[in-house]
Amino acid sequence: MLHKEDFEHIGTLGRAHGTQGEVSAKLSVDLSGLWEGADSSFFLMLEEQGLLIPYRVLKRRTKGDDIDLISFSGVTTKDEAEALTGRSVWLDRDYLSEEEAVEDFFDFQHYVDFDLYDAATQSLIGQIVAIDESTINTLLQVETTAGDELILPISEELIDHLELDGHRLYLQIPSGLFDL
Repeated sequence: MLHKEDFEHIGTLGRAHGTQGEVSAKLSVDLSGLWEGADSSFFLMLEEQGLLIPYRVLKRRTKGDDIDLISFSGVTTKDEAEALTGRSVWLDRDYLSEEEAVEDFFDFQHYVDFDLYDAATQSLIGQIVAIDESTINTLLQVETTAGDELILPISEELIDHLELDGHRLYLQIPSGLFDL
């Protein structure tokens, strides 16, 4: 039996693309590194009525910056692809190491709903509620444990480490930022 705690939620399937069963997907991970090293049995899990069902990925390509187009084994028509619309997509955590997750796979948007910790003090700051990537400096919007809103910068260099199982992100917070 598949247990959700062994998998990482990585996005949602969109509409069918074309007539050959291809499905669009909005994912918070970059699958290209996994796909290039994958053998013929690369699977993504799709959620159906609360259960995770494995679907073998036959083909994957990108459309723009934030959409993947995926062909699954056994899904060959537009109607079959449309039946998958809106399904949550999960990835086996065995494909991810903590270090690789930060550097190679996750978009910052993946960290929404993660608990944010100060890497220096190991103390809980709050929960990440949104990511603003509209400017050159990516910002986290955090609801603190006291119920206040806090805006913090994020970059790969500031991420100390990540605990996928507990959805915890440890960030090196520039000194003096809390004093503002």
